[in-house]
Amino acid sequence: MLDYTGIKCPVCEKPFQAGDDIVVCPQCGAPYHRECYQKEGKCKFEELHEQGKNWEPPAPPQKPDVSAEIKDQECPNCGKLNAHSALFCDQCGASLSGNPAAHQNQNANPASAKKQNPYASNPTPFPGASPFPGGGMGGAPMPFALDPLGGVGPDELIDDIPASEMAKLVQTNTAYYLPVFRNLKKYKRNRFNFCAFLFSGGWMIYRKQYKLGALVTGLVFALFIAYTYVSMVYTLPLLSNLLTQAGVDPQATTYTTQQTTAFFELLAQNPEHILPLLLPMLFLGLILIIMIIIGICGNRLYMNHCIKTIHELREENPPAAEYNVQLQTRGNVNVPAAICLLICYMIMTWLPRFL
Repeated sequence: MLDYTGIKCPVCEKPFQAGDDIVVCPQCGAPYHRECYQKEGKCKFEELHEQGKNWEPPAPPQKPDVSAEIKDQECPNCGKLNAHSALFCDQCGASLSGNPAAHQNQNANPASAKKQNPYASNPTPFPGASPFPGGGMGGAPMPFALDPLGGVGPDELIDDIPASEMAKLVQTNTAYYLPVFRNLKKYKRNRFNFCAFLFSGGWMIYRKQYKLGALVTGLVFALFIAYTYVSMVYTLPLLSNLLTQAGVDPQATTYTTQQTTAFFELLAQNPEHILPLLLPMLFLGLILIIMIIIGICGNRLYMNHCIKTIHELREENPPAAEYNVQLQTRGNVNVPAAICLLICYMIMTWLPRFL
């Protein structure tokens, strides 16, 4: 993971300190304080997203050419004259700033520098300001509503793909999908996807799983058309006829006990009518089963789709800039296709009422 210490936060422009709670943009990798990202609500480098480029840390300031400076700083320890901008004596390593505690010369005396900062190799004893490894209970990262990666570390692997790279493909709702993918791969734990349950094939096409989405959508539409056809051509006329024979008004909304009994007696005398009456419910039951299966398996199917897409793109081996553009092009969501499916569904639902 990159060390952002000393780099300024794009929102508050305060340099990151060791132990700061930092999140990164899933598309360009720009770092933010968690509170700053929550306040801003989005990444400030949208032009990089459009160009498919990554955020790069600012170049470190160049050291002044001390060889061309006037040597007017006398070392209080050894008396050697040093360049005007020098902070430490180039002979003995003593501080020339008058504040050795704030400007410890680590190169001159590494042992003392390590003693001064016992957490030099680990900037904070509790990463993420939490006594639990990774910042969360049981080793899991601490979740946060506006964390673009949902608490997953940018370099944490999902299969063999860093989470930051996976987020560039997912783009929309990464805070939900990245932890789900991590839990599926690492802990074999799944979550029921209610969007996948409610919209099934439409959700798959929205998430650019076109082949499987088209198959599921076609199957659901076929079952719905069969339900509508059987209901209008067979079930409703048959039901109306049976109710009339039983002495019940087909337009009535309430029935007496005698009328209900007469209807079931008539149905018992004609058992061949039971299947046409129940067939529409069978079609609806099959649609519900498909929706439940997609709700249970949707996250895993989408994760496998993302992994396969990135592997295929890696095999093409495009330049880095082109690779990021392809991630954004092949990933994210397809809103127009989802809207078209919704319109088709509404037409199919309401059209039979006017026939």
